[in-house]
Amino acid sequence: MRTVRRLVSVTVAAVLTAVSLTAAPAAAAGPQIVVLGNLSGSCCSQAFAINDHGVVVGQSQVGTMENPPERAVRWQNGVITDLGTLGGPRAVALAINNNGWIVGYSELTGGDGTVHAFLWRPGLGMTDLGSLGDSSIATGVNDSGVVVGRYVVNGQLHGFRWANGVMSKIVTPTGEGFDPAGINKHGKIGGSLNGEDSGQPAWWKNNQTVASGLVGHAGAINDNGDVAGTYWNGAQGAFVWRADGTVLNLGMPAGAKFAAANGINESRHTVGTRTLEFGHTRAVYWSEFGTPRLLPSLVPGGQATALGVNRLGQTVGHANLTATGGEYTAVLWTR
Repeated sequence: MRTVRRLVSVTVAAVLTAVSLTAAPAAAAGPQIVVLGNLSGSCCSQAFAINDHGVVVGQSQVGTMENPPERAVRWQNGVITDLGTLGGPRAVALAINNNGWIVGYSELTGGDGTVHAFLWRPGLGMTDLGSLGDSSIATGVNDSGVVVGRYVVNGQLHGFRWANGVMSKIVTPTGEGFDPAGINKHGKIGGSLNGEDSGQPAWWKNNQTVASGLVGHAGAINDNGDVAGTYWNGAQGAFVWRADGTVLNLGMPAGAKFAAANGINESRHTVGTRTLEFGHTRAVYWSEFGTPRLLPSLVPGGQATALGVNRLGQTVGHANLTATGGEYTAVLWTR
């Protein structure tokens, strides 16, 4: 599952138990930024999730041609590994549990762009989880090996839950589609109801669906049942919908026009982005009280996005290599 943790000053060697790579220049105090790197010969990569052992998953482009395909990758002990595909040229890893099980999606053979959710396990490789419709994508996996994600039937999105080799539809009381963002250790699934007019953050468990009342979408759920995401009410902001039903409106960093929350941990520390009116994006780390802190970029004036975080406060995402945008690489922020 995807989660988030706190930030404090520490050296890269002290923090990284499974990831050990080159640190970009940063201030002596506060979070440090580490370049995870790309597959050989590729320009760009993104990190989407990190487990509590510091193993990171995401995607890296391969080749130097225009619009190169992405490959699902794992960063562990300073080594990037291509996880393969389900026969097509593209694959992306979106989540990892503490047993090293990785989920995401891969293009199939045939060249029509159809993708299926996959489960990758150490020693077993990549398994096609199939679909209840057309394409499918896996977005979360808990430590019990239960996988969640979404699939499409005739253009309509639905959620699925996969356990012990069986994929089943996530059914909501009103028949609305459900888009899972992740699943926690208790089997509670955080996601978004998809009505005709707008999405609504919600959680689902054992055929019970509880909606938040917010307009927006969920980005992650932690093991306590807190859901983080993005709301819309004339403006776009980040929130934490606590397990007790209350909502914390996360603060906006100075000068921000928009904010989005993508990950949360059991301490309710949350990561995401803030965007200025002219489109410049920076990675943000919020405390449990909603106090925002900008995470460092690779270069002065550079852009960065935070997407996931683990129990130790290690945060992953991607950052541009220059202040003008363009090429980007997967990164990790230490505490």
